[in-house]
Amino acid sequence: MPATTEPRRPDNHDSSFSLLRRFGMASLLAFVVVAALLGYVFRVLSVDNLINDYQSQHVNHARIIANETWDEHFGPLIRETAGLPNLELATNSHIPRIYLFVQKLLEGTSIFKIKVYDLKGRTVYSSDLSQIGQDKSGNAGVIAALQGHSSSQLVHHDQLSTFEGELTDRDMVESYIPRHDPDTGQVTGVFEIYRDATEVLKQIRQREFKLVGSVIALLALLYLTVFSIVKRAQGRLVAQSLARQRAQEALAESEERWKFALEGAGDGVWDRNLQTGQVIFSKRYKSMYGFTDDELENRSEPWDARVHPDDLPRVIAERETYFRGSTPSYVSERRMHCKDGSWKWILSRGMVVSRDAQGKPLRMIGTHSDITERHKHEQALQLSSTVLHTMDEAVTVTDASNTIISVNPAFTVVTGYDSCDVIGKTPSLLASGTHDDAFYQQMWQGVNSPGGWHGEIRNRRKSGQLYVEWLSIKRVCDAQGVLTNYVAVFSDISERKASEERMHHLAHYDVLTELPNRALLGDRLSQAVAVAQREQQHLALMFIDLDKFKPVNDTLGHPVGDQLLQAVAARLKQCVLRDSDTVARIGGDEFVVMLLDVASVQDAMVVATKIRNALEQPFVLGAHTVSISSSLGIAIYPEHGDTEAVLLKNADTAMYYAKDSGRNRVQIFRDGLNAI
Repeated sequence: MPATTEPRRPDNHDSSFSLLRRFGMASLLAFVVVAALLGYVFRVLSVDNLINDYQSQHVNHARIIANETWDEHFGPLIRETAGLPNLELATNSHIPRIYLFVQKLLEGTSIFKIKVYDLKGRTVYSSDLSQIGQDKSGNAGVIAALQGHSSSQLVHHDQLSTFEGELTDRDMVESYIPRHDPDTGQVTGVFEIYRDATEVLKQIRQREFKLVGSVIALLALLYLTVFSIVKRAQGRLVAQSLARQRAQEALAESEERWKFALEGAGDGVWDRNLQTGQVIFSKRYKSMYGFTDDELENRSEPWDARVHPDDLPRVIAERETYFRGSTPSYVSERRMHCKDGSWKWILSRGMVVSRDAQGKPLRMIGTHSDITERHKHEQALQLSSTVLHTMDEAVTVTDASNTIISVNPAFTVVTGYDSCDVIGKTPSLLASGTHDDAFYQQMWQGVNSPGGWHGEIRNRRKSGQLYVEWLSIKRVCDAQGVLTNYVAVFSDISERKASEERMHHLAHYDVLTELPNRALLGDRLSQAVAVAQREQQHLALMFIDLDKFKPVNDTLGHPVGDQLLQAVAARLKQCVLRDSDTVARIGGDEFVVMLLDVASVQDAMVVATKIRNALEQPFVLGAHTVSISSSLGIAIYPEHGDTEAVLLKNADTAMYYAKDSGRNRVQIFRDGLNAI
C-alpha cells in the first residue's frame, strides 16, 4: 500500500513562540514609550512642585520684607508722592535714606532688587534708582496685585518676562504682593522683589535627571519581570490550546444566545424562534417575574401573552418598525404581568440573529430589565417638575458654586428676568445694594447650617424697581453628603410690607397732622428718660394748649379747625429743628414737644418762647385769617420728675397754670403749682 500521511496539525509551539516574540517586541516598544511618558510626567510634576515651593517661599519672603518696611518707609512715600508727576518721583528727599536702609536689609540674601508701585501703577521706589517714575500700569503682575492677588514668575536667563515684557539678564524669580490697609482691607500699594534663581534651577536640572533615570530603571525591571512571567506561561498556553479548541465548538451554539445578554444589561434573557414560537428563558428572567427555575421551561408561548393591554398596540408597532429595518435596534418599554398578578415596568431590548433568504426574521434574542423603580422615579420627577412650574413662589436652583442652572416661571413673574437672562450667572444679579456684607455673611452662615436660612431681603427687579421678598435657601447634598446644589424659594411680599407699614403708621401717628400720637410719644419718652438717666443728661417736656381754638371750630366749622391744627403742627416742626427731638399731638388742640439733651432751663425757654411767638402770628386758612395764642408748660428731667408719668403730669400742671394765669404765656413747673 502506498504510504499515507496525516494532515499536519498546526504547530501550537511555533505559534506560541511567534506570539511570545511579537509580545516581547510590542511590549518592549510600549514600555519604552511609557517610560518616556512617565519620566516626562514625573519630571514635570516634581519640577513644578519644586518651582511652586520656591515661588511660595519667595512670596512669603516678600511679605515679610514688605511688613518690615511698609509702615515706616514705603507707605509714607506713596502718600507723599501721590500728587507728583512721574518725572518728579525720583526727587523725593526720603529716597536716599530708603535706598541705604534697603541695601542693608538685603545684605547676605539672593534678593537683588525691590520695587514699590502706587495705586496708579507708577514706580515710586526701585533699588535701581533709574526706574523710579516708570509707569507700570500695564504690567500684568501690578494689575493683579492692585486687584488683591499675589503673583510670581520664574524667568530663565535671556527669557522674556511676561510681567515686565523685557529680556532678563539672569535666572530670577519676580513676585508682586498687594499691600492691604489693616483697617479697611483696601489695597494701598504693590510690593515687588527680584531674587536670583541660579541655584534653584541647578537643583531642578539635577532632580530631572534623577527622576527620569529612576522611572526608566523601574519600568525596565517591570518589563523583565512581565516577560519572564509570559515566557513561563508559554507552556501552559500550548497545553490549553487544544482544550480551548474543543470548548469553542461546544460554545459556538450558545455563544450567539448569550452574546446579546452580555452586550445588554445582563438581566433576564429570552431566545425566541419566530417561526415556531418556541422560547427559552434564562434563570434571571424567570425570577424577575416570580417563577422558579423549573417553571417556564422551553415552551411555545404567544409573544405578547403577558404584555399589559394598554401597552400592547405600541409594543407591536415598535417591533414591526424594527423588523422593517426602520430602527437599528429593538427597544421597548411596557408593563408585564407577573406570577403573583402584579405588573412590572420592563425595558425589552433585542436583535434578530437569523433571517431567511428573503430577509424574514427567524430567530431573535433579547433581554428584559426591570425598570419599575426607575419609572416611579421618573414619574416623581415629572410631578416635581409640574409642581415647580405651576407654583406661585419663585424658585432658583444653583450648582455647588452658586451658579444658576434653573428657574421656574414664577421667577420671571417676580423679578422680570427670563431664564436666559440669569442661567449661568449668580443670584447676586438681583442684589439691591441695600444690605451690607455683614447681612450676607450671616445669611450664608444660616444657609450652610442644617436648617438652611429664611428671612426678608430687599432685591431689585430687572426694571430696577426694589421689592421685598421672603426668601428660603437650603442646601442639597448627594448620598455621600457632598454639596451638589442650592435651592432658593421666594415670594414678593412688597404689598404686605407696605400694608404693615401703613398699619404701623396709623397706630403711631396722628391722622390729621402726621405727627407722632400719644402711643409713639410714650415709647419715645420712655427711651429718652432711660438714655438721660444713663448718660446723666437733661431733657425738657413741653405741654402746649391752643388758646381760643374752640371758637374757631364753633364759628368757622371743623374743616377750618382741622386746617388750623395742620398749620400749627407745621409751625411747631419749624421751631424744633433737631431730628432727635419730638413734636406730637396727643388729642384735640393739645401738643407735646420733647427736647433731648438740653443744657439748661434757659435753652428750653428759648424754644418755648419761639413756639409761643410763632403761634401768635395770624394763620391764613383759605378765605379766613385766624389769630390764636398758646399756653405752654415745661417740666425738666430730672429736676421736675425722674419718670415718664411724673414728667407728663408736671408739664401738664405747668400748662394749666399758664392758661389759668392769663394764657399766651410759658410756665416752668415748680413746687407748689399742684395746689393751683
